[in-house]
Amino acid sequence: MFRKLNRKYNEWKAQKRQGRIDNHPKMYFVYRKQDPNKLVVNPNSMVCIANSADFVINRSFEVNASWFVDKRRRFVSELRLAENSTLLCHSDFKLYQGASIYVAPNAVLELKGEKGFMNTNSTLNCFCHVEIGDDCGIGDNVTIADSDHHSIDGNNPTAPIVIGNHVWIASNAMICKGVTIGDGAVVAAGAVVRNDVPPHCLVGGVPAKVIREGIEWE
Repeated sequence: MFRKLNRKYNEWKAQKRQGRIDNHPKMYFVYRKQDPNKLVVNPNSMVCIANSADFVINRSFEVNASWFVDKRRRFVSELRLAENSTLLCHSDFKLYQGASIYVAPNAVLELKGEKGFMNTNSTLNCFCHVEIGDDCGIGDNVTIADSDHHSIDGNNPTAPIVIGNHVWIASNAMICKGVTIGDGAVVAAGAVVRNDVPPHCLVGGVPAKVIREGIEWE
């Protein structure tokens, strides 16, 4: 199966060089074989796993999943693991349509629990270490990045992110480098989280501040 997909991708590249097409391929491609029972890759996906990357799936990891009955996917979902990167998926995790993950060289992304997902057009860029706990819901258009990519006044541009268990991150929120989000917390829509979030707290705003304490959500 993977040989066939790589052949199709190479055919698409040849057609693009000749100017016969200018759009992205409606297929996925992989550079290293994975267990198809654990790595589920749906149409309109791009998966690129470097040969030296360490990708461990204990149960299942699904790329470009869909909430809809007809399973139509308007967006391309991407999973890219660079050289010597590590992605540890301890249970189940889903990238819904358009959601993307990039793990940089020598970085580690750890998905620790089950029932975790990233919703439509969310992005996770891991340049150091990102950890996501059990039963975490990441809403539409969320950005999680453990690096600013540039140093200002000599500050370290990269710091680990830790997201606890049963955390809800609502649409359009941004989780910045060096943040720890406690168990049971909720990040409101559009919040920019630059500081740690205590357990069972609702935070919101720019920058995010505690709005309510002692919450429980379902």
